[in-house]
Amino acid sequence: MPKCPKCTKEVYFAERVTSLGKDWHRPCLKCEKCNKTLSAGSHAEHDGKPYCNSPCYSALFGPKDLDVGELKATHSLSRPTQVHPPHQMGFKKKATQRSIASSILC
Repeated sequence: MPKCPKCTKEVYFAERVTSLGKDWHRPCLKCEKCNKTLSAGSHAEHDGKPYCNSPCYSALFGPKDLDVGELKATHSLSRPTQVHPPHQMGFKKKATQRSIASSILC
């Protein structure tokens, strides 16, 4: 019977969550930094330990020259920059082209 890497107790089939190549108890599969319960396959790992993709893993192990902001316990990130449609940024629509068929002469 496999043992949970977090609590080292036996993991029964009915309670098993497989992630990082190991079998875990569902409540034991938590972020090492903030203890948020994770679902299998939707998290990052470092040295065999699970972490939230964002913000924990990014803040701890991501590129250091980028400003990822402070690691907050609530996991709320600042709002992304609003993307404006092209017509609000001064772009113009392309003029419609005549069909190729109408320009071919027989």
